[in-house]
Amino acid sequence: MYRNCTRSLVKGILAATLLLSLTPHPSDAHPSDTADGGWVHEGMAEEGKFTGGFRVGPSFTTQSSGVSTVGPLVNFQGMYGLNKWFRVGMMLEWERHGDDGRGSVNTVTLLPVNLEYRPGHFGNLIPYVTTGIGVNINTNNVSDSFAWRVGGGVDYALANWFPGVPQGTMLNVETAWKRNHPSSGDGSTIGLLFGVRHTF
Repeated sequence: MYRNCTRSLVKGILAATLLLSLTPHPSDAHPSDTADGGWVHEGMAEEGKFTGGFRVGPSFTTQSSGVSTVGPLVNFQGMYGLNKWFRVGMMLEWERHGDDGRGSVNTVTLLPVNLEYRPGHFGNLIPYVTTGIGVNINTNNVSDSFAWRVGGGVDYALANWFPGVPQGTMLNVETAWKRNHPSSGDGSTIGLLFGVRHTF
């Protein structure tokens, strides 16, 4: 039941974020319209600027046999703003899950190609969808595998809560599904990340 509730929550977040990205928006919206909290079709990806992020949270396996359901997840990322709506960059993740037959299996995922699409924003709340490809490096005699990650999240400017926080520092929540199919079986996971991102 716990697994089903978690999957439903993650699917709901991804569906809502995707729906926002596909909803048509007026092209003549102006950034000043954010004061009333209405939707503005301007992604705020900040063209020409770099964004770094650090997030942590739980990782849930998508299968029930052989491995523990929940494990820790740590995520680092670096992105570059191409225009108002797109960022490109890379990501590094580490997670660990127990395996009944092998003990703990650590996975380091390197995603050298990562793309983020930011369709617009509700005031200071900025949703986005993200995807990336790379490699899963598994330990404890588990073979490495191709990695594909797809997810969605939201940013919120911390300076709006705490005046002393530098502009460009964002509170971030993100959920993502990640493919990991080593030769020994399915090690795919769904992660729920909480942390901060800062644009320089």
